[in-house]
Amino acid sequence: MTTTILRHELIRTKRPLLVILGIAVVLIALADLLGLFVGVIGLVFAIMLTFTVVPAVQLFFAIDFYRSSYGSGALLTHSLPVRGRKLFWTKMLFAFLVTVLVSILTLIVLLLQGQLVLSMGGGLAEAYRELQLALRQLSALWLFLLVSAAWMVVIPLASMFSSVVIGSGGWARRLSIGGPIIVFMGYYVLMQILGFVSFFIPPVVDIATGEVHGVSMFQSAMSSPDAPLLPLSIVFIHILIIAGLLIWASRDMDKKVELR
Repeated sequence: MTTTILRHELIRTKRPLLVILGIAVVLIALADLLGLFVGVIGLVFAIMLTFTVVPAVQLFFAIDFYRSSYGSGALLTHSLPVRGRKLFWTKMLFAFLVTVLVSILTLIVLLLQGQLVLSMGGGLAEAYRELQLALRQLSALWLFLLVSAAWMVVIPLASMFSSVVIGSGGWARRLSIGGPIIVFMGYYVLMQILGFVSFFIPPVVDIATGEVHGVSMFQSAMSSPDAPLLPLSIVFIHILIIAGLLIWASRDMDKKVELR
C-alpha cells in the first residue's frame, strides 16, 4: 500500500511541481544571463533565486498536505483503506524524497553558478575561492555543511506537516488554514526562545575543527568572540521537539481526523 500511495502522490503532484520548477529554471536562467551583462548583481540575484527553490517546494508540499488531508481533497484521501498514521508518514516520505532530489539539482546549479562566478573574476570570485580553500583545509566544515543540508531538508517538512495536523484538530479546526499557521508560528517562537537559552548551556562545537568544548556559547564568546562555534544543546532540544511534534501529529491523524 505504501508504494501505491507514493505512486498516487507522484501522479497527483507532478504537474504543479513541474510548474514550480519550470518557473524557477526560467527565472534563474534569466538572472544568470543578466549577470553576463550587468555583472555581479545579476549573479547574486540568480544565486538567491536558486536558494529559494527548495523552500518553495517544501512550502508547496505543506499546502498540498493540508488541502489533501483537511481541505477539498480530504474526503477522497480518508476514504482510502489506510490508517491515518500510514497516510501521514507516507505523504511526508514522498515530500522528503522529492525535496532531496530537488536539493541535489539545486546543488548542481549552484556549482555551475560558482564556475560562472570564477570566470567573471572580481570580489565575488575571490570569496568563492576562499570558500573552496576552506573546504579543502577544514575537514570538519564538510561535516557541518552535510549536517546543515540534511537539517534544512528534514526539519522544515517535519515541522510544517506536524503543524498542519495539530492545527487542524480540536479548538484550532474552526480557524481553517489559520490553525496550522498559528501552531507553526508557536513552534517558531518557542525555538527562538530556546535558541537564546542554549547560548548559556554547554557544550559547544567548533565548526572549523569539529572539537567539542564543555563550556557555554556565552562563555566562549567572552573569551574567543571570533571562534565559529555552535551550541549543541539547541540541536538536541530541536530534535526532541520535532520528535514530539511528529508523534503528536501521527497519533492525531490516526485517531481523530476532523474534516472541513
